[in-house]
Parts: sequence; C-alpha cells; structure tokens
Amino acid sequence: MSHIDDKVLSHLFKLARMAEESDPARREKLIFDLSKILDYFSQLQEVNTEGVLPLAGGTIEQNVWRSDKPKNRSVVNISDSETLRTQFPEAEQTHLKVPPVF
Repeated sequence: MSHIDDKVLSHLFKLARMAEESDPARREKLIFDLSKILDYFSQLQEVNTEGVLPLAGGTIEQNVWRSDKPKNRSVVNISDSETLRTQFPEAEQTHLKVPPVF
C-alpha cells in the first residue's frame, strides 16, 4: 500500500486550502482511502499501453455546427434608446428595469 501518513494528509489539506479534519477516525479513513487510490494508479502504470492510441474524450461523437447566418427579424436599432425604452416592459428614466436574478 502507498505510504500516506498524517503529515502528508496535513500537507494535502493545505494544498487544497481546506480546513484540516480533526476527528482521528475520519483522518485514518482518509489516509486509507487515499492510499487505495494511489495503489490503483500504481496498478495502472503496470499496464502495457504500447501501440494504443490516445483518446481525446472517449467518444466518436462530434459537435454539429450550424452556419452563423443572420435571420430576418424585426431588429430594434440599439442606438435609438428611446424606441428601445418604449418597447421594454418597465423603464425608469434612462434605465431598463429587469426582475431580480437572486
């Protein structure tokens, strides 16, 4: 099993900018779990990957791009702010009022 001790665990907490776990039982479980993860990576390093092409995403699917063409819509000239304000549901002086996001 990979050697992760309490000192290494404390260092990992600092690197992750996390508050250290103070419960000894929880710390032991974290050390055990991290050691198992590292052991698994050690096993993966032993796998012969000679001749295996690298993957870039794990799928053969490709994004379908649409052409970027303007559509005929009634477009408001943004430079005509008065027209824009009259078409907006709520406005106050020169500001457009929108509902709160949060």
